[in-house]
Amino acid sequence: MMMNPGRKISPAVKWLLIVNIGVYVIQIAPVIGNYVTWFGLLNPALVFTRGHVWRLVTYMFLHSTSIFHILFNMLALWMFGVDLENKWGTRRFAYFYFIGGVGAGLFSVIMWDYPIIGASGAILATLTAYAYYFPHRQILLFFIFPVPIRIAVIIFGAISIMGAMQGTGGIAHITHLGGIVVALLYLKFYGQVVNLFTHIDDLNREKCQRRAAEDSLRRDRYFEATIDPILKKISESGMESLTRQEKKTLEKASKSDKERIKKRKIVPFNIFKS
Repeated sequence: MMMNPGRKISPAVKWLLIVNIGVYVIQIAPVIGNYVTWFGLLNPALVFTRGHVWRLVTYMFLHSTSIFHILFNMLALWMFGVDLENKWGTRRFAYFYFIGGVGAGLFSVIMWDYPIIGASGAILATLTAYAYYFPHRQILLFFIFPVPIRIAVIIFGAISIMGAMQGTGGIAHITHLGGIVVALLYLKFYGQVVNLFTHIDDLNREKCQRRAAEDSLRRDRYFEATIDPILKKISESGMESLTRQEKKTLEKASKSDKERIKKRKIVPFNIFKS
């Protein structure tokens, strides 16, 4: 696939590149690099036994010290993430990227026993979503073979499945496969989930409106039964005619619901100063 090197980079992709490269610089620094890597890598045992759930996020910003690991991941993020972000918008793409990475991490800790680092799970999720929307665009598979992007995703999926079954190499094939699976699930159920949450929001909004209406009705009844007789008494006999309890009741009502007091037509003057 021919990329336009002059195209404007999208906001989420830009910040993901900055953060990943920044973390990589820290990783290759003496002493502190090893600590940062250990603190952020995805270790299934630590996630399950010690509750280190942050590792499901931090692992995707770590890479091996080999420059090629981060180079290939960031190149893929730029190549496929920009168009996907432009199509979805920054917020949705950012959410999807993290869902892909965290989902791939969860997939990994269930089926894998070794520490994992790298953005590959999120990148494979991004690649899969890209192939869904632009299936006929071509890429150079392994920088050699021109194939449609949808075929490339199938090939990557097959490699991940075979690698996971054989347990060969130091590559977390389960994580790659998890990224693809999470992306497919996201694409299939996104509309239904959005509709579900929209329905929930509508129900909550209706509940709040109903509660507000009931509260307003309750206040109206309270004013009719308690405040209006006091205001009428003031209108007929003046403030001096009120008992101490009536004055307290009126003062309390004026503080909590001053607008209702002002709207009452029984008293032709403002009782309380603003």
